Amino acid sequence: MKKLWTWGAALIAAVTLAACGGGGDSNGYGSIAVSASTNRVGIASEALTQSIANDAARDECDAGDCQVVLQFEECGAIAQGQTASGAWVWGVGAGGSAFDAQTAANNSCAAKGGQACTEIPNLPAQCN
Repeated sequence: MKKLWTWGAALIAAVTLAACGGGGDSNGYGSIAVSASTNRVGIASEALTQSIANDAARDECDAGDCQVVLQFEECGAIAQGQTASGAWVWGVGAGGSAFDAQTAANNSCAAKGGQACTEIPNLPAQCN
């Protein structure tokens, strides 16, 4: 009888998880922070709260002036490029997929005058 109850509880849990969109979806919070003085960047995702995501992104950015520049619930990305005068610019974007977020970030960077805006090496788009 105990085995039957265990299997029943497991089945109910699995059905509930599937009905709530569980499994692959983490439904967390994400954040991107940037330091204006050092150009360091931090990205955090899958945090329990937005506040935790913001703190984690600032910690990863690891500079005294890191500021949160994007908060996201699905996917977020940052891109960088250089203007015609050689100045570095960045753009951030959010979207329903990593591709959409990176495209939005690239477009945001280009709108600031960046040329050849692209993903920052080793900082791909993050999804929750």
